[in-house]
Amino acid sequence: MTQSYYKIFKLFSAMSKAIHSGKNPREIIQVIVAHAAEFTRAKGAIFWIVNTPEKKIQSFISHGFEYQSLAGVDYDTLIQIFKPDSEERVFIEDARYDERIPDLERLGKKRVGSVTGINLDITSQYSGILAIYFTGFKQLDGDELELVNALGEQGAIALHKALSYDGEMLKILRQIVEGFVLAIEARDETTHGHSMKVARLAKLVAEQMGLSPRETEIVFHAGLLHDIGKIGLEDYILEHLGTLSKKEMDTAKKHPLIGAGIVRPLTFLDGLEPIIKYHHERYNGSGYPDGLKGDAIPLGARIVGVCDVFETMISGRRHIRKMDLPEAVSSLKKGASRQFDPRVINALFEVIKQQPGSAGLNESVDECVALIGRNIDDMALEHLKNPGLDHPIGF
Repeated sequence: MTQSYYKIFKLFSAMSKAIHSGKNPREIIQVIVAHAAEFTRAKGAIFWIVNTPEKKIQSFISHGFEYQSLAGVDYDTLIQIFKPDSEERVFIEDARYDERIPDLERLGKKRVGSVTGINLDITSQYSGILAIYFTGFKQLDGDELELVNALGEQGAIALHKALSYDGEMLKILRQIVEGFVLAIEARDETTHGHSMKVARLAKLVAEQMGLSPRETEIVFHAGLLHDIGKIGLEDYILEHLGTLSKKEMDTAKKHPLIGAGIVRPLTFLDGLEPIIKYHHERYNGSGYPDGLKGDAIPLGARIVGVCDVFETMISGRRHIRKMDLPEAVSSLKKGASRQFDPRVINALFEVIKQQPGSAGLNESVDECVALIGRNIDDMALEHLKNPGLDHPIGF
């Protein structure tokens, strides 16, 4: 390489100082891609930040020639080209005729020859890809590869520091909001701890149904915050559930909309709004606020809705009788395919059978297990033929 080691040392020294002083990581990545292209005499360079659990390109930063056939690819195409779960670098000798590179250029993908890609670990959720591309056909030599690797790792360090800090801040913000919800519940001894119980049970059900860790986390937080809208209701309404007039009940039914409005601007609670808004919708369309039916109701809302009703049944309220476990199970069975998604009911029953302690059920579940009996799916047609009345519990 023609660049002096002194110049390279100054670059890395400056970047290290920027990283540890908290400089904007995007600015650091911009410097990295610019110098990676300059030192290798490349046509251009791109640094992608990939969110693997959510299967999406979080963002990318480029320098030099705008190579749309790479810059414009979607997540699935990108991981097919560079395979970010692999530690091996990718070398494409002639991108013009490589089928992995899509033809997204207005004038065709004929203006770039060789491409080298390097995969980088950032956090458990995010990975990085640094690609260098040339007009002609060039494979990086040992010194160039070492430099590009080092530049990429500096970018990964900057992003790791920033994303880890963001993660801690999000954790703190969630704890503040969740603590506020628990403080609201403390106004009434009969509901104190209800949201935490619903959240824990909803998490177990989500896991039983095979939801991803990210989806399960969202369901857990939605369970914890599902009643946050009740902050907008008068104490009288909260204290007289089960004895409210129709007009008062109509007012009470506004709490999912109030709750959705509260979490909407809180971007660190992404994904919670539809669950909170629709956790009182019912499988047959008899719920509120929009009368959604079946799979039109978000799955997270169906899970939280069932766990909310079940926890209310077994805990009771000031004006609502507490049920024993077998009676609550029997009521849920009657509501399957009417009020509740039978798949969610099945998952809840599996949790009860397999992990009664984790579900917060300290009493013997032997009678309950026997009562569960047949799979709920087998009962769906019977309930459709004999729909009965919706269970009143579940405000």
